[in-house]
Amino acid sequence: WLQELPKPFTKLTWDNTVQLSPATAARLGLTNEDVVNVEVGGRVVQGPAWIVPGQADDTITVHLGYGRVRAGRVGNGIGFNAYRIRTTGALWTAAGAKVSKTGGRYALASTQLHHGMEGRAIIRTASLEEYRRNPTFVRDEDPDPPKTLTLYPEHEYKGYAWGMAIDLNACTGCNACVMACQSENNVPVVGKEQVAKGREMHWIRVDTYYKGPAETPAAYHQPVMCQHCENAPCEVVCPVAATVHSDEGLNDMVYNRCVGTRYCSNNCPYKVRRFNFLLYQDWDTPTLKMQRNPDVSVRSRGVMEKCTYCVQRINRAKIDSEQEDRLVRDGEIVTACQQVCPAEAIVFGNINDPASRVAKLRAESLSYSLLGELNTRPRTTFLAALKNENPQLGGGAQDAHTK
Repeated sequence: WLQELPKPFTKLTWDNTVQLSPATAARLGLTNEDVVNVEVGGRVVQGPAWIVPGQADDTITVHLGYGRVRAGRVGNGIGFNAYRIRTTGALWTAAGAKVSKTGGRYALASTQLHHGMEGRAIIRTASLEEYRRNPTFVRDEDPDPPKTLTLYPEHEYKGYAWGMAIDLNACTGCNACVMACQSENNVPVVGKEQVAKGREMHWIRVDTYYKGPAETPAAYHQPVMCQHCENAPCEVVCPVAATVHSDEGLNDMVYNRCVGTRYCSNNCPYKVRRFNFLLYQDWDTPTLKMQRNPDVSVRSRGVMEKCTYCVQRINRAKIDSEQEDRLVRDGEIVTACQQVCPAEAIVFGNINDPASRVAKLRAESLSYSLLGELNTRPRTTFLAALKNENPQLGGGAQDAHTK
């Protein structure tokens, strides 16, 4: 799981790298994936270069814990052993390193450019002063289309209507939600080769966007999972009704019906659906069987999958509440991503209940829908990020576009 988890700022998987700033890389004539020698005090280690916006000039960063030879099938031969240049006299930093280009190349698997949506107002942000001048800037600049502007029939929800709100001010891009979702929902690991082809299976991805000069950019993180759209583009194109709308507003996936046309993924503007191109799951290893969540189906080759708002947790809470002859209480259902988030950036609940926390967050002036101009009317909404910036450090308040 951790080998395949994209790193927050580089989105690299399965490898460690020699990280440099854009200016330093240009001075040394390096591009991404160039193999370099790093020499410190006569000790040399070799690894691929990776250019990172915001890295300090004339410094390099290497990560320990890779290049192992006795770690088993998953850990062996992954990355390079940076301990070779580490000494007891300089455990974490060392001066006088020399970097030289070897002429070799090493392929890396980064998800940074996968499932791109850039070019539109994806992350909304403003300075604190701009927000004070115009608290409704989010909706004024890019209002959602009217609900009547659609050919979709209106859904009526007499009971629960589940929704989620994500606060971009709180999200740190730590990727804990990605890992929790993988554990909870039996999401498979596919390996470096498949990740390089854009076939990673994580139901949640945390998009990282940079804004400003490459030397001192502002970084923004945005968790993106199935948005559970009211006007869901995926549902109308499935020829076998494998993706359907529930009476509580979820875009359900009926795995047994799926025949793998992938029309739904092609029609999804958020690119949050994952397809089992191969049989990634191991059906035989006993220890893996014990690691799986028995409440969630294990998917096979040719089946599409995606976020379900942890429907197994929803149903468990509904069954308990029905046995006690009451409604589900606000906060009683906690999705896996919400449960693990250290910043409490994710809130889930019943948007039909105006007193629920999620309904209150959706009503705030900073609330907006991702790609709301498409009129998909997502059940997952975001709160715009506010920055109380130091004017001496630069930075602006425009929308972040570059992923």
